[in-house]
Amino acid sequence: MPSRPDPAAAPATADEDVAAVHLHEVEHVYGGAGGPVAALGPISLTVPPGTFLVLVGASGCGKSTLLRLVAGFERPTSGTVRIRAAEPVPGGGAEPVPGRGAGIVFQQPRLFPWKTVGGNVELALRYAGVPRAERARRVPELLERVGLHDVADRRIWQISGGQQQRVAIARALAGDDPLLLLDEPFAALDALTRERLQEDLRRVSTQTGRTSVFVTHSVEEAVFLGSRVVVLTRRPGRIALDLDVDLPRTGVGPDELRALPEYAALRAEVGHAVRAAAA
Repeated sequence: MPSRPDPAAAPATADEDVAAVHLHEVEHVYGGAGGPVAALGPISLTVPPGTFLVLVGASGCGKSTLLRLVAGFERPTSGTVRIRAAEPVPGGGAEPVPGRGAGIVFQQPRLFPWKTVGGNVELALRYAGVPRAERARRVPELLERVGLHDVADRRIWQISGGQQQRVAIARALAGDDPLLLLDEPFAALDALTRERLQEDLRRVSTQTGRTSVFVTHSVEEAVFLGSRVVVLTRRPGRIALDLDVDLPRTGVGPDELRALPEYAALRAEVGHAVRAAAA
């Protein structure tokens, strides 16, 4: 399946005006005692609404940095990050608003330890404007989705780290934000739970049409989840491969999907690109 042309070399188009996420010539440099470290770029990237974009590459290639720039937690050293229905986040301009219009799941869960498992999810629903009666119905549904229906009344410190991350995922799924940002959310989970949540997340993204940006080290996870996969080079991260994943997202079960020859071919192509980009 053909890769996309280098977006940095392509002329600007009207599609950028309706893009869910648009990056133009973005670079990011970190300061330090040993001198500046170029972490990312230049990168130009246009993400249409409804895309499930997966960023994959070796450790230190700038995947999480790119996600933080999209979230607004940091500003790019140069270039512009634009989120649909939000103001531009220029290198030297106005302060970004972290997390506006986005549900975010970090590598480590960031929960309220004084609340119960259900209380953390209920709070997210409350912030999303969900009425109280509906919150009472949706909390069990969300906890069931991530396999935590039997621990709703436990405090956060009473459950395992993997369970805590599942609470964080349920909380991010609670709102109707148009953008979902996930930074290796499944890394701490056991294989069976990870696979189940991959399937849940893939289904939810298809049903809601929500735009997602997902960071992972796993080639298999990237191909299974993504409708588009971007491979980044080693630092400073640049786009080594930008690939549309033309696999069915409805009507095919997870096991059937993983057994498709097209799935194996895509996994091999992305795996080769990740190894070459890290060399």
